[in-house]
Amino acid sequence: MPLLRQLIPEADALLALEIPDLAGYMLETLLPVTNDNRGNWNRHNFCLNAMREYSDNGQQRNDIGIACSTAWSWLEANGLICHAPEQEHWYVPTRRAEQIGNYRGIRQMISQRELPPEFLHPSMLENVRPLFLQGKFDTAVFEAFKALEVAIRSACGFGADQIGVQLASKAFHPESGPLTDQDQEKGERVALMNLMTGALGSYKNPVSHRHVQLGAEEAREMVMLASHLRKIVDARAGKLFETTFAAIEDQPS
Repeated sequence: MPLLRQLIPEADALLALEIPDLAGYMLETLLPVTNDNRGNWNRHNFCLNAMREYSDNGQQRNDIGIACSTAWSWLEANGLICHAPEQEHWYVPTRRAEQIGNYRGIRQMISQRELPPEFLHPSMLENVRPLFLQGKFDTAVFEAFKALEVAIRSACGFGADQIGVQLASKAFHPESGPLTDQDQEKGERVALMNLMTGALGSYKNPVSHRHVQLGAEEAREMVMLASHLRKIVDARAGKLFETTFAAIEDQPS
């Protein structure tokens, strides 16, 4: 069984870790424990041993104990350890912990969950991000690009018959599109139209027409692309409104 200090030699390095990272290293020390030597599967014992491992001149490190106790709570809250059924104050690993195995496994688990809300358009926080966090990656991608499609249609005032690639082509047509910025060079206007049509055609249509198995990393990239494009639509819609309002104001009374 590796000691925690073998995995994290310096106390300051341990204290600087994020709680999930420390929990991963702790799990790595716990899982190899045999049934004949399960002393560390008690929170008090584990934290006390860690405090002794990192002791300075014989003085136990209470800050190390607090950090380890916090990480222990994280392991329990995330379903990686649980109370032993026959002993209240002792713990055992769950099947999930045995599948994850170590620090790297926990980092992968966290990565699969992550979709930072600050990177998303507000409209996607309610309907898209929860689906992603539940592991419903294909549905999250579909909803993200559907939200983009609805925003384009609404900004242009188009009817429900305008969908997908046809909708984006009309909205961002380099000469006549309501959401086209005529101040941009024509090549840029064409490129944005192609980006919008390509995104809707490539990412919304496949998941709406057939079952698509997406992983977390791929789905995250798609959702963030949809969010970025949605922000462009909002900016163009705002400019369209200002232009239309200014034209109305210029009309003679």
